[in-house]
Amino acid sequence: MGRGQSLKKVVLELGGKSANILLEDTDLDKVMQSVLGGFITHAGQGCALMTRILVHESLHDELVGRVKMALDYVPVGDPADPNVVMGPLIREAQRARVEELIRVGQQEGAQIAYGGGRPAGLDKGFFVEPTLFVGVDNGMKIAQSEIFGPVGVVTPFSDDAEAVRIANDSPYGLSGGVWSADPVRAHGIARQLRTGMVVVNGGGGGLMPDGPFGGYKHSGIGREFGAHGLSEYLQHKTIQWAAGR
Repeated sequence: MGRGQSLKKVVLELGGKSANILLEDTDLDKVMQSVLGGFITHAGQGCALMTRILVHESLHDELVGRVKMALDYVPVGDPADPNVVMGPLIREAQRARVEELIRVGQQEGAQIAYGGGRPAGLDKGFFVEPTLFVGVDNGMKIAQSEIFGPVGVVTPFSDDAEAVRIANDSPYGLSGGVWSADPVRAHGIARQLRTGMVVVNGGGGGLMPDGPFGGYKHSGIGREFGAHGLSEYLQHKTIQWAAGR
């Protein structure tokens, strides 16, 4: 039987398809930055971005209307321009993949509420419009695949249990968010999510350097940051001795 020359310990921080859960008591004025940033930050090219927007059915139409209105004021263009909010995708092959998944979403029966094409007047660069899908069932490919482009998908839910079920129905588990006027209720939902990080009501505004960061399921192995991240580079030893004998 052959064997490897050595054993390697690895830490893998992989992809994500994170869910942002908006309960029925969510203040939509406060949640907009999180919802928009979940799919337009870095043109959607971020592993921990919350590209699945799970919203209570009572807020669905108002949220979608607000997002569409806000996207009208998102400048797309040269990322070196300080007035630009969203730049291009990294390469032509990635844009082709994103555009194919947008087509697949339509074929699956989801509806484009905003965008879906290429921005006018931006022929140089691999640009895709900020795109918002509604009518998305969580079993659809656009809800299960990491698109890695500026595409957000909106799925309504009726109660907390359904929100948790939908959020956990994913091969990934890297990040997530919960919004509610009741932080205790939001914390209870956060504890049920099978994901490595959950941001409640916006959290601390970003990654916490002293908190472990990493994924469940297909989102990775191991952790970065904090004591847990340092531990990945250490070997631990146990020494036992007889006392009082």
